[in-house]
Amino acid sequence: MRNLVKYYGRYAALNDVSFTINRGEIVGLLGPNGAGKSTTLKILAGLIDATSGTISINGENIAYCHRPKHCSIAAMLENNPLPLHLKVGEFLRFRAAMKDVDAKHIRIHTEKVMRQTDIQRNVYYREISLLSKGIQQRIGLADALLGNPEFVILDEPTIGLDPNQIIKFRKLIMSQKGKKTFIISSHVLPEIENLCDRFMIINRGHIVANGAMQDLREIFFKERIFIVHVECEPTIIERFKKQQEIFRICDILTDPQCNRHQLFLALPTQNVDRLWKALLSESDWKLLSIKEKTANLEEIFMQATKHTHNE
Repeated sequence: MRNLVKYYGRYAALNDVSFTINRGEIVGLLGPNGAGKSTTLKILAGLIDATSGTISINGENIAYCHRPKHCSIAAMLENNPLPLHLKVGEFLRFRAAMKDVDAKHIRIHTEKVMRQTDIQRNVYYREISLLSKGIQQRIGLADALLGNPEFVILDEPTIGLDPNQIIKFRKLIMSQKGKKTFIISSHVLPEIENLCDRFMIINRGHIVANGAMQDLREIFFKERIFIVHVECEPTIIERFKKQQEIFRICDILTDPQCNRHQLFLALPTQNVDRLWKALLSESDWKLLSIKEKTANLEEIFMQATKHTHNE
């Protein structure tokens, strides 16, 4: 995607968006509501035109609703619109035919995809309107996988799924890693964190972060945070605070139930050796534990969306 712009009237939903997705990658597209995620996915799926810019898949520009000849694209978009009056089997057979699955193999192919997406065989002849939200969500996912597409777009794919189904969904996507290319948008950040190779965060129509977890941690959390659990008297902490030139104390949590105070200190420092020396040289406390805190995707998301594109 290069310099993509999309206007709705005078409102720029996307403003000069550029990124690359490599074959076989699983990429998470994240952002606040109204940031431009759904617009990006709809343009990728060929549902709406871009105002300007290019989207090249296998060398073909599809920014203006042109379907590529040499790459099959599938999409399961937010709200998962389904024809509720059809039976599950009718719908999936119809969609398989639209995707040029050989007529002789349609039944076998649809049943295979139903197994992959954990749809029970006993719903094959049931009307979609009579099924739960979770099953309808899995039907939408099955539809996206029909025809063995190369590039799969998933917008909020785990809405309505219970924890067991989410685990199965994760295993399904991971089983396709390297075989298919996925771009997944979701507000369920812990799930996306476990699934994706790389994350792109969009805000106000701009990409404000793009990289793997470790890269994003280094960008948005340059200081290393250590959680130190000690047992000591309060006066010792006051003495410890005076060493601010070594590290900055972010937080102190006292456990009032203990005879001697237990405190958790968040200590960001660029100089780990000096931190260890300061901790171990203090004879008036008992050092119980210490571990480094790593930022999760939610914390990175919060930091990234505070920034403008220029920042």
